[in-house]
Amino acid sequence: MKNKLNLLIAAGGTGGHLFPAVAVLEQLEELTDNNINAVFVGTSDRIESRVVPDHGYELVTIPVKGFSGLSPKTLSLPFRVILSIQRCRKLIRERKIDFVICTGAYISYPAGLAASLEKKKLFIMESNVSPGKTIRMLAGRATNIFTSFKETEVFFAPKNRAKVKMLGNPVRRSILKEIDQISARDKFELQPDMRTVLVFGGSLGARAINLAIEKSLDKLSKCAFQMLWQTGVNYTFDGNLPENIKMVKFIEDMASAYAAADLVVSRSGATSVAEICCTGKPSILIPLPTASNNEQALNALALLNNNAAILLDNSKAEAYLADLIISTLSEQKLLEEMGNKAKALGRPDAGHTIADFILSGDSIEQIASEETF
Repeated sequence: MKNKLNLLIAAGGTGGHLFPAVAVLEQLEELTDNNINAVFVGTSDRIESRVVPDHGYELVTIPVKGFSGLSPKTLSLPFRVILSIQRCRKLIRERKIDFVICTGAYISYPAGLAASLEKKKLFIMESNVSPGKTIRMLAGRATNIFTSFKETEVFFAPKNRAKVKMLGNPVRRSILKEIDQISARDKFELQPDMRTVLVFGGSLGARAINLAIEKSLDKLSKCAFQMLWQTGVNYTFDGNLPENIKMVKFIEDMASAYAAADLVVSRSGATSVAEICCTGKPSILIPLPTASNNEQALNALALLNNNAAILLDNSKAEAYLADLIISTLSEQKLLEEMGNKAKALGRPDAGHTIADFILSGDSIEQIASEETF
Protein backbone atom coordinates (compact mmCIF):
# COMPACT_ATOMS: atom_id res chain seq x y z
CA MET A 1 0.00 0.00 0.00
CA LYS A 2 1.05 3.63 -0.40
CA ASN A 3 2.56 5.64 2.43
CA LYS A 4 -0.06 7.85 4.00
CA LEU A 5 0.18 11.60 4.33
CA ASN A 6 0.07 12.78 7.92
CA LEU A 7 -1.85 15.97 8.63
CA LEU A 8 -2.20 18.15 11.72
CA ILE A 9 -5.23 20.47 11.88
CA ALA A 10 -5.65 23.31 14.38
CA ALA A 11 -9.30 24.33 14.27
CA GLY A 12 -11.97 24.98 16.84
CA GLY A 13 -13.33 27.38 19.40
CA THR A 14 -16.32 27.96 17.12
CA GLY A 15 -17.97 26.08 14.29
CA GLY A 16 -16.85 28.87 11.98
CA HIS A 17 -13.26 27.76 12.44
CA LEU A 18 -13.87 24.03 12.78
CA PHE A 19 -16.31 23.14 9.99
CA PRO A 20 -14.27 24.55 7.07
CA ALA A 21 -11.34 22.43 8.24
CA VAL A 22 -13.55 19.34 8.36
CA ALA A 23 -14.77 20.15 4.83
CA VAL A 24 -11.21 20.30 3.48
CA LEU A 25 -10.27 17.11 5.28
CA GLU A 26 -13.24 15.31 3.72
CA GLN A 27 -11.99 16.33 0.30
CA LEU A 28 -8.38 15.37 1.08
CA GLU A 29 -9.62 11.92 2.06
CA GLU A 30 -11.57 11.64 -1.18
CA LEU A 31 -8.68 12.81 -3.37
CA THR A 32 -6.21 10.41 -1.71
CA ASP A 33 -8.59 7.41 -1.46
CA ASN A 34 -8.49 7.80 2.35
CA ASN A 35 -4.71 7.64 2.20
CA ILE A 36 -4.29 10.25 4.89
CA ASN A 37 -3.94 10.31 8.67
CA ALA A 38 -5.34 13.40 10.35
CA VAL A 39 -5.12 14.57 13.94
CA PHE A 40 -6.76 17.70 15.34
CA VAL A 41 -5.49 19.89 18.16
CA GLY A 42 -7.92 21.92 20.20
CA THR A 43 -9.30 22.44 23.68
CA SER A 44 -11.37 20.20 25.91
CA ASP A 45 -14.20 22.66 26.55
CA ARG A 46 -15.19 24.01 23.14
CA ILE A 47 -17.06 22.69 20.11
CA GLU A 48 -14.13 20.63 18.78
CA SER A 49 -14.19 18.39 21.87
CA ARG A 50 -17.56 17.05 20.71
CA VAL A 51 -17.60 17.45 16.93
CA VAL A 52 -14.15 16.07 16.10
CA PRO A 53 -14.70 12.68 17.81
CA ASP A 54 -18.26 12.54 16.45
CA HIS A 55 -16.79 12.76 12.93
CA GLY A 56 -14.44 9.88 13.71
CA TYR A 57 -11.23 11.93 14.02
CA GLU A 58 -8.67 12.11 16.79
CA LEU A 59 -8.44 15.22 18.97
CA VAL A 60 -5.35 16.01 21.04
CA THR A 61 -6.04 18.75 23.57
CA ILE A 62 -3.68 21.63 24.27
CA PRO A 63 -3.91 24.07 27.21
CA VAL A 64 -4.00 27.32 25.21
CA LYS A 65 -6.83 29.70 26.10
CA GLY A 66 -8.15 32.85 24.52
CA PHE A 67 -7.64 36.27 26.07
CA SER A 68 -10.81 37.18 27.99
CA GLY A 69 -9.80 40.40 29.70
CA LEU A 70 -7.49 41.21 32.56
CA SER A 71 -7.74 38.76 35.45
CA PRO A 72 -5.46 36.54 37.54
CA LYS A 73 -5.91 33.84 34.87
CA THR A 74 -4.32 36.17 32.31
CA LEU A 75 -0.95 35.64 33.99
CA SER A 76 -0.98 31.98 32.96
CA LEU A 77 -1.58 32.67 29.25
CA PRO A 78 2.10 32.90 28.19
CA PHE A 79 2.85 29.60 29.93
CA ARG A 80 -0.16 27.95 28.30
CA VAL A 81 0.97 29.16 24.87
CA ILE A 82 4.53 27.91 25.39
CA LEU A 83 3.33 24.53 26.63
CA SER A 84 0.91 24.28 23.68
CA ILE A 85 3.71 25.03 21.20
CA GLN A 86 5.86 22.35 22.80
CA ARG A 87 3.06 19.79 22.61
CA CYS A 88 2.40 20.62 18.96
CA ARG A 89 6.10 20.30 18.08
CA LYS A 90 6.24 16.94 19.83
CA LEU A 91 3.11 15.80 18.00
CA ILE A 92 4.57 16.87 14.64
CA ARG A 93 7.71 14.82 15.29
CA GLU A 94 6.01 11.75 16.75
CA ARG A 95 3.32 11.54 14.07
CA LYS A 96 5.74 12.47 11.26
CA ILE A 97 3.38 15.25 10.20
CA ASP A 98 3.77 16.29 6.54
CA PHE A 99 1.81 19.55 6.70
CA VAL A 100 -0.34 21.64 9.02
CA ILE A 101 -3.66 23.43 8.41
CA CYS A 102 -4.75 26.29 10.68
CA THR A 103 -8.10 28.06 10.48
CA GLY A 104 -7.63 30.92 12.92
CA ALA A 105 -8.50 31.86 16.50
CA TYR A 106 -6.12 31.32 19.42
CA ILE A 107 -6.06 27.55 18.92
CA SER A 108 -4.17 27.98 15.65
CA TYR A 109 -1.20 29.99 16.91
CA PRO A 110 0.73 27.24 18.75
CA ALA A 111 0.25 24.75 15.90
CA GLY A 112 1.15 27.29 13.24
CA LEU A 113 4.29 28.39 15.04
CA ALA A 114 5.23 24.75 15.71
CA ALA A 115 4.86 23.95 12.00
CA SER A 116 7.21 26.81 11.14
CA LEU A 117 9.76 25.81 13.76
CA GLU A 118 9.66 22.20 12.56
CA LYS A 119 9.98 23.42 8.95
CA LYS A 120 6.68 21.90 7.84
CA LYS A 121 4.40 23.35 5.22
CA LEU A 122 1.72 25.55 6.79
CA PHE A 123 -1.60 26.28 5.11
CA ILE A 124 -3.86 28.81 6.78
CA MET A 125 -7.51 29.48 6.01
CA GLU A 126 -9.30 32.79 6.57
CA SER A 127 -13.04 32.62 6.05
CA ASN A 128 -13.92 36.22 6.93
CA VAL A 129 -13.37 39.36 4.88
CA SER A 130 -11.14 40.78 7.61
CA PRO A 131 -8.48 38.34 8.87
CA GLY A 132 -8.17 37.69 12.57
CA LYS A 133 -5.14 38.49 14.67
CA THR A 134 -3.83 34.91 14.68
CA ILE A 135 -4.04 34.62 10.90
CA ARG A 136 -2.17 37.90 10.46
CA MET A 137 0.51 36.77 12.92
CA LEU A 138 1.02 33.49 11.06
CA ALA A 139 0.83 34.92 7.53
CA GLY A 140 4.58 35.41 7.19
CA ARG A 141 5.21 31.77 8.11
CA ALA A 142 2.53 30.31 5.83
CA THR A 143 3.06 28.38 2.61
CA ASN A 144 -0.33 29.59 1.34
CA ILE A 145 -3.26 31.60 2.70
CA PHE A 146 -6.70 30.51 1.48
CA THR A 147 -9.39 33.19 1.60
CA SER A 148 -13.10 33.44 0.85
CA PHE A 149 -13.24 37.06 -0.30
CA LYS A 150 -11.13 38.99 -2.78
CA GLU A 151 -11.14 41.98 -0.43
CA THR A 152 -9.16 40.01 2.18
CA GLU A 153 -5.86 40.33 0.32
CA VAL A 154 -5.45 44.01 1.18
CA PHE A 155 -5.36 43.23 4.92
CA PHE A 156 -2.05 41.39 4.53
CA ALA A 157 1.40 42.94 4.23
CA PRO A 158 2.49 43.34 0.58
CA LYS A 159 5.22 40.73 1.02
CA ASN A 160 2.59 38.09 1.94
CA ARG A 161 -0.01 38.84 -0.73
CA ALA A 162 1.52 36.46 -3.29
CA LYS A 163 0.61 33.62 -0.92
CA VAL A 164 -3.07 34.52 -0.92
CA LYS A 165 -5.40 32.27 -2.94
CA MET A 166 -9.06 33.29 -3.05
CA LEU A 167 -10.70 29.86 -3.34
CA GLY A 168 -13.84 30.25 -1.22
CA ASN A 169 -14.98 29.08 2.20
CA PRO A 170 -15.25 25.27 2.38
CA VAL A 171 -18.63 23.82 3.27
CA ARG A 172 -19.08 20.35 4.71
CA ARG A 173 -20.23 17.64 2.34
CA SER A 174 -23.32 17.03 4.48
CA ILE A 175 -24.54 20.63 3.94
CA LEU A 176 -24.47 20.15 0.16
CA LYS A 177 -26.80 17.14 0.18
CA GLU A 178 -30.03 17.52 -1.78
CA ILE A 179 -32.84 17.11 0.75
CA ASP A 180 -36.55 17.24 0.02
CA GLN A 181 -38.18 20.14 1.86
CA ILE A 182 -41.14 18.14 3.14
CA SER A 183 -38.87 15.39 4.47
CA ALA A 184 -36.67 18.03 6.11
CA ARG A 185 -39.66 19.60 7.85
CA ASP A 186 -40.86 16.22 9.00
CA LYS A 187 -37.48 15.62 10.65
CA PHE A 188 -38.11 18.60 12.93
CA GLU A 189 -41.82 17.77 13.42
CA LEU A 190 -42.87 20.83 11.44
CA GLN A 191 -45.96 21.19 9.28
CA PRO A 192 -45.11 20.06 5.73
CA ASP A 193 -46.98 22.81 3.88
CA MET A 194 -46.28 25.91 6.03
CA ARG A 195 -43.72 28.53 5.16
CA THR A 196 -40.77 28.10 7.51
CA VAL A 197 -38.26 30.47 9.07
CA LEU A 198 -34.97 29.10 10.41
CA VAL A 199 -33.53 31.21 13.23
CA PHE A 200 -30.15 30.42 14.75
CA GLY A 201 -27.15 32.12 16.29
CA GLY A 202 -24.46 29.46 16.44
CA SER A 203 -23.84 26.69 18.94
CA LEU A 204 -23.75 29.09 21.90
CA GLY A 205 -26.69 31.13 20.65
CA ALA A 206 -27.11 34.84 19.95
CA ARG A 207 -28.54 36.83 22.85
CA ALA A 208 -29.97 39.70 20.76
CA ILE A 209 -31.68 37.33 18.33
CA ASN A 210 -33.08 35.13 21.09
CA LEU A 211 -34.45 38.12 23.01
CA ALA A 212 -35.97 39.57 19.83
CA ILE A 213 -37.85 36.32 19.20
CA GLU A 214 -38.86 35.95 22.84
CA LYS A 215 -40.28 39.48 23.00
CA SER A 216 -42.24 38.89 19.77
CA LEU A 217 -43.75 35.49 20.55
CA ASP A 218 -47.29 36.85 20.83
CA LYS A 219 -47.04 38.60 17.46
CA LEU A 220 -45.38 35.59 15.82
CA SER A 221 -48.06 33.24 17.18
CA LYS A 222 -50.64 34.99 14.99
CA CYS A 223 -48.63 34.50 11.77
CA ALA A 224 -49.34 31.93 9.09
CA PHE A 225 -45.81 30.54 9.11
CA GLN A 226 -43.76 28.34 11.41
CA MET A 227 -40.35 28.85 12.95
CA LEU A 228 -37.48 26.51 13.75
CA TRP A 229 -35.64 28.40 16.49
CA GLN A 230 -32.22 27.19 17.57
CA THR A 231 -31.45 29.03 20.80
CA GLY A 232 -27.95 27.72 21.55
CA VAL A 233 -26.88 26.16 24.83
CA ASN A 234 -26.54 29.43 26.75
CA TYR A 235 -30.21 30.46 26.52
CA THR A 236 -33.14 29.22 28.58
CA PHE A 237 -36.82 29.95 28.01
CA ASP A 238 -39.34 28.72 30.59
CA GLY A 239 -42.57 30.10 29.12
CA ASN A 240 -45.16 28.59 26.82
CA LEU A 241 -44.31 28.47 23.14
CA PRO A 242 -46.87 29.09 20.39
CA GLU A 243 -47.77 26.01 18.37
CA ASN A 244 -46.09 27.41 15.26
CA ILE A 245 -42.67 27.76 16.90
CA LYS A 246 -40.34 24.80 17.43
CA MET A 247 -37.46 25.55 19.80
CA VAL A 248 -34.28 23.46 20.02
CA LYS A 249 -30.96 24.01 21.79
CA PHE A 250 -28.76 22.76 18.98
CA ILE A 251 -29.26 21.48 15.44
CA GLU A 252 -26.95 18.66 14.45
CA ASP A 253 -28.37 18.25 10.95
CA MET A 254 -28.03 21.74 9.52
CA ALA A 255 -28.52 20.45 5.97
CA SER A 256 -32.10 19.49 6.82
CA ALA A 257 -32.63 22.76 8.68
CA TYR A 258 -31.62 24.79 5.62
CA ALA A 259 -33.73 22.56 3.36
CA ALA A 260 -36.78 23.11 5.57
CA ALA A 261 -36.44 26.90 5.48
CA ASP A 262 -37.92 29.52 3.18
CA LEU A 263 -36.02 32.26 5.04
CA VAL A 264 -32.96 32.17 7.33
CA VAL A 265 -32.25 34.55 10.21
CA SER A 266 -28.72 34.34 11.61
CA ARG A 267 -25.49 35.98 12.59
CA SER A 268 -23.11 36.57 9.70
CA GLY A 269 -20.14 34.47 10.65
CA ALA A 270 -18.21 33.28 7.62
CA THR A 271 -19.38 29.67 7.80
CA SER A 272 -23.04 30.64 8.17
CA VAL A 273 -22.72 33.00 5.21
CA ALA A 274 -21.01 30.31 3.11
CA GLU A 275 -23.69 27.75 3.96
CA ILE A 276 -26.51 30.18 3.24
CA CYS A 277 -24.98 30.92 -0.16
CA CYS A 278 -24.30 27.29 -1.07
CA THR A 279 -27.88 26.32 -0.16
CA GLY A 280 -29.28 29.36 -1.98
CA LYS A 281 -31.35 30.70 0.92
CA PRO A 282 -32.65 34.26 1.34
CA SER A 283 -31.57 35.62 4.69
CA ILE A 284 -31.77 38.34 7.30
CA LEU A 285 -28.26 38.76 8.71
CA ILE A 286 -27.61 40.33 12.12
CA PRO A 287 -23.86 40.81 12.57
CA LEU A 288 -22.34 40.33 16.00
CA PRO A 289 -21.22 43.86 16.94
CA THR A 290 -18.44 42.67 19.23
CA ALA A 291 -16.78 40.46 16.61
CA SER A 292 -13.08 41.24 16.38
CA ASN A 293 -12.07 43.25 13.30
CA ASN A 294 -15.80 43.84 12.61
CA GLU A 295 -15.66 40.78 10.34
CA GLN A 296 -19.33 39.82 10.68
CA ALA A 297 -20.49 43.22 9.44
CA LEU A 298 -18.10 42.99 6.49
CA ASN A 299 -19.33 39.46 5.68
CA ALA A 300 -22.94 40.66 5.73
CA LEU A 301 -22.12 43.67 3.56
CA ALA A 302 -20.62 41.37 0.94
CA LEU A 303 -24.07 39.76 0.57
CA LEU A 304 -26.03 43.00 0.95
CA ASN A 305 -24.00 44.66 -1.81
CA ASN A 306 -24.98 41.79 -4.11
CA ASN A 307 -28.70 41.98 -3.14
CA ALA A 308 -28.34 38.50 -1.62
CA ALA A 309 -29.43 39.29 1.95
CA ILE A 310 -31.05 41.84 4.24
CA LEU A 311 -28.86 43.42 6.93
CA LEU A 312 -30.31 44.30 10.34
CA ASP A 313 -28.28 46.09 13.01
CA ASN A 314 -27.95 44.13 16.24
CA SER A 315 -29.21 47.07 18.31
CA LYS A 316 -32.46 47.14 16.31
CA ALA A 317 -33.19 43.43 16.37
CA GLU A 318 -35.60 43.50 19.31
CA ALA A 319 -37.64 46.32 17.82
CA TYR A 320 -37.73 45.32 14.17
CA LEU A 321 -36.84 41.63 13.62
CA ALA A 322 -40.35 40.18 13.89
CA ASP A 323 -41.87 42.76 11.52
CA LEU A 324 -38.97 42.29 9.09
CA ILE A 325 -39.50 38.53 9.05
CA ILE A 326 -43.23 38.98 8.44
CA SER A 327 -42.79 41.52 5.64
CA THR A 328 -39.99 39.59 3.92
CA LEU A 329 -41.93 36.33 3.90
CA SER A 330 -44.83 38.12 2.21
CA GLU A 331 -42.69 39.04 -0.81
CA GLN A 332 -42.17 35.88 -2.84
CA LYS A 333 -40.30 37.67 -5.63
CA LEU A 334 -37.84 39.15 -3.13
CA LEU A 335 -37.27 35.74 -1.55
CA GLU A 336 -36.55 34.19 -4.93
CA GLU A 337 -34.23 37.00 -5.98
CA MET A 338 -32.22 36.92 -2.76
CA GLY A 339 -31.97 33.13 -2.89
CA ASN A 340 -30.74 33.19 -6.49
CA LYS A 341 -28.22 35.95 -5.75
CA ALA A 342 -26.93 34.05 -2.72
CA LYS A 343 -26.62 30.86 -4.75
CA ALA A 344 -24.54 32.72 -7.34
CA LEU A 345 -22.10 33.75 -4.62
CA GLY A 346 -21.75 30.22 -3.25
CA ARG A 347 -18.58 28.20 -3.74
CA PRO A 348 -19.69 24.59 -3.12
CA ASP A 349 -16.45 23.32 -4.65
CA ALA A 350 -14.20 25.34 -2.30
CA GLY A 351 -13.21 22.38 -0.13
CA HIS A 352 -12.27 20.29 -3.17
CA THR A 353 -10.36 23.18 -4.75
CA ILE A 354 -8.32 23.85 -1.61
CA ALA A 355 -7.59 20.16 -1.06
CA ASP A 356 -6.52 19.76 -4.68
CA PHE A 357 -4.28 22.83 -4.42
CA ILE A 358 -2.60 21.46 -1.29
CA LEU A 359 -1.91 18.10 -2.94
CA SER A 360 -0.88 19.35 -6.36
CA GLY A 361 2.27 20.92 -7.75
CA ASP A 362 5.06 21.63 -5.30
CA SER A 363 2.75 22.58 -2.42
CA ILE A 364 3.22 19.15 -0.90
CA GLU A 365 5.18 16.09 -1.90
CA GLN A 366 3.08 13.46 -3.60
CA ILE A 367 2.22 10.29 -1.73
CA ALA A 368 5.08 7.84 -2.08
CA SER A 369 4.40 4.82 -4.24
CA GLU A 370 6.62 2.29 -2.49
CA GLU A 371 5.06 -0.58 -0.59
CA THR A 372 4.96 -0.52 3.21
CA PHE A 373 4.22 -3.35 5.60
